[in-house]
Amino acid sequence: MKRAFTLLLSILLFSVFSAGALAAPTYNTEVDVMSGIYYLKSMNDGTVLFSQNADVPCSPAGLLNVVTASVVLNNVADPANQTMTVPQNISSMVGNTGSATMFLSRGESVRVLDLLYSILIRSAADSSITLAQGVAGSVEAFVDMMNEYVRALGCANTHFVNVTGLDAEGQYTTAEDMAIIMQAASENALFREITMTAVYQFQATQLYDERRIFTTNLMIQSGYPAYYYQYLTSIKAGQTSQAGKCVAATATKDGYSYVAVVMRGPEEGAGGTGQKKNFAFVDCKTLLSWTFRNIKLCEVANPTQTVGELPVRYSYTTDHVRLVPAGKLSMLLPAKADTDSVIFRILDDQTEDEVKAPCPKGEIVGKAEVVYGEQVIEVINIATGDDLPFELRGVIVGVAKDAAHSPVLLLLVLAIAAFIVIYFFLGVRYDKKLRKFRVIRGGKTRKRGGK
Repeated sequence: MKRAFTLLLSILLFSVFSAGALAAPTYNTEVDVMSGIYYLKSMNDGTVLFSQNADVPCSPAGLLNVVTASVVLNNVADPANQTMTVPQNISSMVGNTGSATMFLSRGESVRVLDLLYSILIRSAADSSITLAQGVAGSVEAFVDMMNEYVRALGCANTHFVNVTGLDAEGQYTTAEDMAIIMQAASENALFREITMTAVYQFQATQLYDERRIFTTNLMIQSGYPAYYYQYLTSIKAGQTSQAGKCVAATATKDGYSYVAVVMRGPEEGAGGTGQKKNFAFVDCKTLLSWTFRNIKLCEVANPTQTVGELPVRYSYTTDHVRLVPAGKLSMLLPAKADTDSVIFRILDDQTEDEVKAPCPKGEIVGKAEVVYGEQVIEVINIATGDDLPFELRGVIVGVAKDAAHSPVLLLLVLAIAAFIVIYFFLGVRYDKKLRKFRVIRGGKTRKRGGK
C-alpha cells in the first residue's frame, strides 16, 4: 500500500491581478491510496490537490462512455423522443467480447434516452454501437467525432479507437484528461441526472417489454457504505484488465466542487469474506472526503499588506515607498493552516529598481512570487502602497544627486548654472548702465527746465 501525500497545501483560487497561472505544484498529505493512478482538482479554479501518475496513459475502460454520451448529447436535440435502430450485425459486433450489453436485438427501435442510460449506468456495448451508428452513420465516423471532441477540450493525451471502452491498441487516456472530460460532461443537467440514477426502467420497444437496469456506480448506493458518498453530483465507473477498476466523479459541498479520477484500482478480498473490494471506489471516496473535511478557502494577500519597499527618487519627504499586492489573493489551504507562513519573494529582475515621484498609490512596479510550504504557487503583480506627490524641492535634490553620478548630466547642470550666472551678471551690469543713463539724461532735462 502506498503512502501518498505528506502535506496538502494549495494553489490559487482566484487572483484579479495574477501574472498568469504557474504549472500547479502537487502538494501531498497523509492518505492511504491503493490505486495506481489518481487525480483530484478543484472545479472552481483548477487547483490540483492530489495527483499520482495522472499523466500516464491508461486504457479508459467504461470511462470512455462519458465521451460517447457527451457527443450524443451535443448532436441529439431531444433524446426522450428520438429513437435509433439497432444495427443488423449487432451480435457479431459485441459477441465474444466480454462486454456488458442490454441484449438489444437487430432492428429494434430504442429511444436515445434509454440508450444513454444504459451506457452511463451499465456500460452496455450494444447501446454504444447503436448510438454511434445512429449519430454518425458508422462506428468509425463516430470515433472520429469523439477524438475531435476531446481535442477541442484540450485533451492532448487521449485517443479512442472504439466506442465500447474495451482494451485496444492505440486507445488511451490519462487521469488529467479524464478529469477535464468529466468536468465538461457534468455541466449537462441530463448527464448528471442519468449518472446519479441507481435503477432505471428501460422503456418497452416493438420487440420487448420494459426492462429494469441497475447501476454499476456503487458510490451512489447507500446500501454499499464502504463506497457510498452523499455529495456526488455525477459519476461513471468502469473496468478492464488493463484499466483495472476505475471511476470518474464530481462532487459538491458547501460551495466547493471537485472532480476526481481513479484508475488501475485493485480488487481484493475484503476481510476474508470472499467478497472483493473495489478500491477505485474506496480511494475516490477517501480523496473526496479528506478534501471536503480539510480544505478551505483562505485569503492570504490583499493590498493592505506590506511585502517590501523600493527607494524613491525626486521626493523630499520620503526616501522609500511600501510595496503591496496589487489585489486580493485567495487560496485553497488546509483548514488549520497558518496563513502567516505565506511569504512574498520579490523578483528583482521583473521589478523596478526605484520609484520616481510623482507616482500614485497602486501603481504596478513589479512582480513577486507567493511562496507557501517552500513551494512557489503563484506570481503576482506588486504595486506602490502610498501616494508620492510632486515636490519641487525633491526634484531639485534628485537632479543634484543624478548629476553627482552622471558626468554628462553634471556638465549639463554646470553649463546651465554657468549660463544663469552669466546671464544674471550681464543683466545686473546692463541694468546699472541703464539706470545711470536715465539719471544723466534726467539731469540734462532738469537743467533745460531750469533755464
